Amino acid sequence: MTQNKTLCLAVSALALLASCGSSGGSSPAPTPDPLPVYTLGDPIVGLSQAETDAFTRGKVIFEKQFKPSKGLGPLYNATSCSSCHSSPIAGGSSKLYRNFYLARAGNGGFQRDLPGLPSPVVPAYGGTTHAGTTFDLRNGRFVIPEEVFGQPVLTAQRNGVPLFGVGLFEFITDETIMGLADPDDDDGDGISGRFNTDAGALGRFGVKAQSNNIELFTRAPLQNQMGITSNPFLGSGGVISVAHAAMFQASTDPNLPLTDDDEVPDPEISSGDLGDLIAFTRFLAPPSPKDFNASAAQGEMLFESLGCTGCHVPEIQSSRGRVRAYSDILLHDMGPELADGLNFGIPQFSTLAPTETASEYRTQPLWGVGMTAPFLHDGRAETLEEAITLHGGEAATARDQFLALTDVERADVIAFLEHL
Repeated sequence: MTQNKTLCLAVSALALLASCGSSGGSSPAPTPDPLPVYTLGDPIVGLSQAETDAFTRGKVIFEKQFKPSKGLGPLYNATSCSSCHSSPIAGGSSKLYRNFYLARAGNGGFQRDLPGLPSPVVPAYGGTTHAGTTFDLRNGRFVIPEEVFGQPVLTAQRNGVPLFGVGLFEFITDETIMGLADPDDDDGDGISGRFNTDAGALGRFGVKAQSNNIELFTRAPLQNQMGITSNPFLGSGGVISVAHAAMFQASTDPNLPLTDDDEVPDPEISSGDLGDLIAFTRFLAPPSPKDFNASAAQGEMLFESLGCTGCHVPEIQSSRGRVRAYSDILLHDMGPELADGLNFGIPQFSTLAPTETASEYRTQPLWGVGMTAPFLHDGRAETLEEAITLHGGEAATARDQFLALTDVERADVIAFLEHL
């Protein structure tokens, strides 16, 4: 069984490193094959039996409730992956009450985590060791100081992001994503998307595109949200192309074993279970769109005419086919109202923006967006219309044009989003 699990992820790793085919020539593009139709929670099509089996086992691990005797803590926010990814089903987003806090000391690009914490994630519960901890929800949250190291502490909230289909981002080449970037707004459309980097490799995952691959995207919250330590599964072998790395940052070494100070021996999740958990996220299928009615069809045309597709690019090609996520996987300045001041990764150089991501966010995929309320990075928007209204920065022009639409036209745009 262990060999099958290893084979599953090894096959996947090879797929990650494969380049998408070039279209070449100037002949008319053929009609694209129809996208697969999925029931929410399905694995993507085209998996081997080993990959399918790993996906099925991974879903069990994803929903597993960890206990202190099995490694939970000593600091934690949740007891399972599905605690923050269960709406509407396992792998989804979370309701507002599941929000968690991030905190970092310092401003600009010179920020550091708070002392005693393994990451910017602020734990709600727990203590230094299991033996010295009373697991009592009445104790309340960890108190975030206003200042450490003589520097101000910046805080922000995060809402759980939906995971449906995001594993397909691993199969999009660096060249494809870089080709969508326009850091200096050379085309003059007011949109200057740029990529982020994770230890020198191009980022794809997370609210600020700060993670390069699913393994890093999985191991970090295991420890930061639940205190579950792990050893690398593929480690640097799972990194997606470092050929374009122009900058390095002090980031998590993908080959680094994670440890904590409780009584449970590290690692607290086996290599096999970790591999299965990675497989679940990597192979979780995207939501299938609903059949468009007349309102949604009209809304699609309005969505494009407003300029929304400048960031929410409808479709990107990958080595596993068309990825119709409505995202360019790039960072965009969303304006001062949404800025959280926190810096993650080292973004692509731009003459128009600083070397940090204080007011920037990765374009959120829109597939299935109608079923993942609340919206925006911290869940502050209860409705899609409110989420659009809160867009600023590079999206301000499109927002203003949306607000200038008639009531019927705005309803059409919302209907379109609800059908994705």
